[in-house]
Amino acid sequence: MTWQKKYSWRVTWPGEGHEDYSAYDGDLYIGRIMRDLTTHTHKNEFMWSGGAGGKSFNNRLMPHQGWEKEHWQAAKAVEDWYDAMRERNGLEPR
Repeated sequence: MTWQKKYSWRVTWPGEGHEDYSAYDGDLYIGRIMRDLTTHTHKNEFMWSGGAGGKSFNNRLMPHQGWEKEHWQAAKAVEDWYDAMRERNGLEPR
């Protein structure tokens, strides 16, 4: 499968050397991925979490987090979650 990112991704803690990235739709924070180095059952997988908030997103979509084997799968999960949140809250798709 070929996946193309739709949103802006930035290193969460520049200069720290972590595999930790945050996603944005313009200035709006929409989620994060990071390599899980501590959890016994998901060690070395990528944890993702959706984070869009504010009054535009008052109808929350669950689950809003999970784990994926590859970084791109976790990033896609964040973007898919955000797109579903937009739809659930009556906002136009991107």
